[in-house]
Amino acid sequence: MVGSFEVEQYSLSKLRQFHERFLSYSNKIVKGHCKLWVSESISALVVIGLFLSFLLATVCTYFYVFPRYQPAAVRTYRVHESSNSVGKCNVFEGKWIPDESYPLYNASQCPFAEPGFNCLANGRRDRGYQKWRWKPKNCDIPKFNVQEILGKLRGKRIVFVGDSLSRTQWESMICLLVTGVEDKRNVYEINGNKITKRIRFLGVWFSSFNIRVDFYRSVFLVQPGPAPRRAPKRVKSTVRLDKLDDISKEWIDSDFLIFNSGHWWTPTKLFDMGCYFQSGGSLKLGMGITSAFRSSLKTWAAWVETSINRNRTRWSKP
Repeated sequence: MVGSFEVEQYSLSKLRQFHERFLSYSNKIVKGHCKLWVSESISALVVIGLFLSFLLATVCTYFYVFPRYQPAAVRTYRVHESSNSVGKCNVFEGKWIPDESYPLYNASQCPFAEPGFNCLANGRRDRGYQKWRWKPKNCDIPKFNVQEILGKLRGKRIVFVGDSLSRTQWESMICLLVTGVEDKRNVYEINGNKITKRIRFLGVWFSSFNIRVDFYRSVFLVQPGPAPRRAPKRVKSTVRLDKLDDISKEWIDSDFLIFNSGHWWTPTKLFDMGCYFQSGGSLKLGMGITSAFRSSLKTWAAWVETSINRNRTRWSKP
């Protein structure tokens, strides 16, 4: 916008100077050869011509400058929803409202909450940030009833797939469910691992309810890989846009599948680290991040359509 204004202001100034000089020169010539009314007519024509020239310059400036700032078109990719999805409540449209009954669990008492995300334990003094809940615009979400949820999830497997945002959601889900278990020894990480971002797979087992809640770290959802042979030196690694993550086969056998991606699709996480896109065996050095993310979602949607048992598994989109 600023660039456009400066170009238009510069054009207007130049045109005004040209008009003044041309008009002065025209008057000198016309005075000796024509009557006054002829001079005025010519001046009027010149003014009209300059005005039309200014409009043309303005239009050209607009189309030259503004396309650079136009956002890329964002498309929506849909896959067939599970046949047993419930309700038509748009839970994504709403606002946060205060609720003194929150929080629903104490992170300091949950062994599965990563210490780095425990704000109070790390010195935060105020507690007001914990007392908010999400209220959809046109409907209500029932308050979390841990015993009811544990009963409905009995014998089920829940899988979170994504980046650190998915991991913290996974941790919160486990901490919520743990509040309804009397003997906490019946809840444990299946491989005895501590909760950390360095492990690509974590799984927590609720033995008394036969519930398993897993997390798989897959920041792009599609397959990361090494740089291809004969790639430029700046290429250190790639993201295979046409191939889903190689651990995707471990996600299939689930009852609830929650995807998340987006946080790593930035220049600092990609190009600045020497990571570029690859598709169909070809390196896509000129491909932008928005186009690459769109392509990865197509790959994800195709995988969901062909690999997920929609009679069993419910899933959420990234």
